[in-house]
Amino acid sequence: MFFPGTKSDKALRKNAGNLLISAEKVLRYRGDIFDETERERFDAAVAGVKSALAGTPLVPDELKDKTDALKSVLCELGGTIFPQKKLPEWVELIIVAAILAGGIRAFFIQPFKIPTNSMFPTYNGMTSEVCTGTENTLEKWAERIFRSASFYEFKSPANGEVLIPLRREANGRGFSLVPPEKDGAAGTVVSPGKDIYSLYVGGTLVPVAVPREFSLSAVLLKTFFPESADESVPEAFRWRSVFKNAQLTMLPDGSPALRTGKIVRSGENLLNFKILGGDMVLVNRMSYHFFEPERGDPFVFRTRNIPGLSNVELYYIKRLAGLPGDVLRVDEGKLLVNGVPADFSEAFVLNNAPTPQEKYYGYLPTSGAPSPYSWHLTQNFRVPEGFFYALGDNSANSYDSRGWGGVPADDVVGSALFILYPFSSRWGLAK
Repeated sequence: MFFPGTKSDKALRKNAGNLLISAEKVLRYRGDIFDETERERFDAAVAGVKSALAGTPLVPDELKDKTDALKSVLCELGGTIFPQKKLPEWVELIIVAAILAGGIRAFFIQPFKIPTNSMFPTYNGMTSEVCTGTENTLEKWAERIFRSASFYEFKSPANGEVLIPLRREANGRGFSLVPPEKDGAAGTVVSPGKDIYSLYVGGTLVPVAVPREFSLSAVLLKTFFPESADESVPEAFRWRSVFKNAQLTMLPDGSPALRTGKIVRSGENLLNFKILGGDMVLVNRMSYHFFEPERGDPFVFRTRNIPGLSNVELYYIKRLAGLPGDVLRVDEGKLLVNGVPADFSEAFVLNNAPTPQEKYYGYLPTSGAPSPYSWHLTQNFRVPEGFFYALGDNSANSYDSRGWGGVPADDVVGSALFILYPFSSRWGLAK
């Protein structure tokens, strides 16, 4: 027996309501293939449940009979729609979610992983910290979760002094670190592949594999030359200081190597460090449909139509330094836009100061070796119509418009909106 207002009444109403929703779905998907008799039975069963639900007071036994009748009709005529199966429902839900996510990503907000440190310290690509060796499992898990850290430990295979291979500069006046070799595997978004650096312990080669886009040079500097690593100058200048006082030796193949002065024994730690993942930034794809990009914006763009980048399909993030028609020049480390020091963003102001304690070291007029596409700032440069001038906040370690030219206006994706991850001091609205 049922009593008005009891939980049994509510359960009956809820069950009846769910059956009516299912009936509407069955009619939408299969109503066109019902014959006249099937449609009459279907409509009568639906009407019976609605009538029982509308009765005042509710007659539970009548509602139960009507819902049982509707359920029987739905089971007969519902095909794959009714009774509901968990797998198809989940597949449908996943497909709808994917379509919605794709639409949001394409037209509104898109996540973007910063791979390099050309915008450091405003935005981080992969950075590193040397480990002490005392980190416990709990600390490592916290670092992985909150700072996207990966831990690397390389043991020495032999006894001897750690040596760093060098190569002579093209002008023959100095040295630089030997660049890494690719591991040969094709990189993907999930697994970008590895770069293989080489160290030597005595005469024994030690390969050091790290993710592509990560530079091991900062780890080597912090591990073997910590006094230079703490200097408030760009990393390239710190290595120059090391090379200036370097003690060199020769490797078995006759090439030069830098002596570190660190002696290790077989099985001891040669390198022990963690790589902190690059910032995950949400990019606002909508605003530039309604407003023109502004100087100082951290903007994301496609590279496929930039000849100086070999027309590869990538996404870059840089600082918008110049609009079409602007005249740019770097004078004694300061960026001038139309003859006035740039102040359109905090990064411009800090670099123009400069502010080495916050790792803003000023601007360089070029980005290294010249190319046919370079837009140098050694003298006044006017930005052509239809293009933007892009600069990295980390001018000494940024390949940008100074090296590969301008960003076509049609290839601008949007402006950086929010640093979503990791949970660092930079978390929050993009600068």
